[in-house]
Amino acid sequence: MKFKKIRSPFKNRIVTFTVTALAIVCATVVFVSYSFFQRFFERSLIRSTESSLRLVSDSIDSDLSNVYRLVRFCRVNPSIADYIDNSPEPGSVLSVATYDRITEEYGINPSSGYIPRLAVVTGEHFLQIVSPTFSSTANLSKELPGQEFFHQLLYSDDYDFSVGFVKDPFYKNGIQILPIVRPITYRFNSETGGCLFMEISPALFTDSFSRYRTEKDSRIYLNLPGHCYCFNSGVLTEVRDFHVREKLHKTALLSDTTVSKVVDFNGVRTILVSMPVDMPGCSISCSVSLTQLHTRQFFMWLTIFLVAMAITAAGLLLMRNRIANEKEKNDLEYKMLQSQINPHFIYNTLNSIKWMATVQGSDGIAEMTTALAKLLKSLSKGSGLTVPIREELSLLRDYFTIQSYRYGGTISMDIRVDDPSIEDLKIVKFTLQPLVENAIFHGIEPKGSGCIDVHLYYENGLVRIDVTDDGVGMPPEKAESILKDASENRSDFFRELGVSNVNRRLLFEYGEPAGITIKSAEGEGTTMTISIPCVK
Repeated sequence: MKFKKIRSPFKNRIVTFTVTALAIVCATVVFVSYSFFQRFFERSLIRSTESSLRLVSDSIDSDLSNVYRLVRFCRVNPSIADYIDNSPEPGSVLSVATYDRITEEYGINPSSGYIPRLAVVTGEHFLQIVSPTFSSTANLSKELPGQEFFHQLLYSDDYDFSVGFVKDPFYKNGIQILPIVRPITYRFNSETGGCLFMEISPALFTDSFSRYRTEKDSRIYLNLPGHCYCFNSGVLTEVRDFHVREKLHKTALLSDTTVSKVVDFNGVRTILVSMPVDMPGCSISCSVSLTQLHTRQFFMWLTIFLVAMAITAAGLLLMRNRIANEKEKNDLEYKMLQSQINPHFIYNTLNSIKWMATVQGSDGIAEMTTALAKLLKSLSKGSGLTVPIREELSLLRDYFTIQSYRYGGTISMDIRVDDPSIEDLKIVKFTLQPLVENAIFHGIEPKGSGCIDVHLYYENGLVRIDVTDDGVGMPPEKAESILKDASENRSDFFRELGVSNVNRRLLFEYGEPAGITIKSAEGEGTTMTISIPCVK
């Protein structure tokens, strides 16, 4: 008789669970990895940009310091103060001596090359040091006070660069300069008697910018109050200021560095790193290279993809193993069902034979037939994987009754249960019979006669069942092969259901530490111990 194999939905559940778990894990890995790597790459590029920008800032500040030193000299030098007090005529001894002193100081200043024009101006006269390129015949004492920026810069409490770069008002070609106007007081009072006029060349900034290597899509900027200049191809060009979208905190190395997500004058979203220079309200900025960021993002996504693929492969392998284990478990159960050789027709026929033997006075035949009928009835009853230990012991007694008649009373079996509550616990069906059968066939039969002791007891929170025979025993390698090789210990009564299969069924059902252990010595007998958890 063939049994229809019912497909368990467990495989579908494994697939669904594994796919769902993989999707959640991969999504989590992608999200966390993207967030981490994005922040890491952004911070790395920001700090790299900041470090390079600091070198540029230091170079500019060094030149500005030289400029400020020359300004201070002109405002406090006694010779220049005498010139302001007396306002001598051009060519006079005082004018020539003052001019020589200014020229001397100008010549030893390391940054004088960035100062194309320097003039000390009184109400009537002026002394001027000017590079040949910027030379002109303009009368600064008359024309300078008329410039738009003059009074704003003269009366400012500190250096004021808010006018930005302007065309040189005293040179016909109108070269761009950054003007500085500072008051010079009389020597013996604090009233303004004249002023210092100085022109700063854009080269003071562009030379430092030129030494700063940037990517093609990265730009460096000079920020003056109310003005923003972009450095491109060696020239500073005024552009529209940035629109700040978000300020990024705790990303820079230095406290005075500002990092922002901005929209630049071309409408491109970028990250801008800004650092102050030694000019009131002024700073330099550099946009982070999007090319570098995108390149790093490509490797980031590649890394995330490889990690996700590794997780997916591991998950699929785990799913495959789970499905294989479940299939093996189902196959064992299916083979166990196939081994049930007791259709109701056989059971009813045996019952008829029992009554005929009883009527005829054949008590042995009646007892053996009764045991076989009860055994077959137990096999046909129910389809559950586990049964109470009480039912398993009843099935074992019926099986042993048949074997005792078969061997003519040369074998005996004793069952001892230390605690009656053990019989109410569950055990995998058909666990004890293969072990007793093995004890009979491989232990006692070669010896000729013997006894089997079945002992049930509690130990370390588990139920232990010892099946001990006083047969011929076996070497350790034989005992090991019995648990591993199903072909060497198949049951005579149950096809495909030997000791090794029982051990595997116990492991499938309960996991570790359930299973069977074997202790044996040649000539002294064998003890097989079953360990199962206490399950009702």
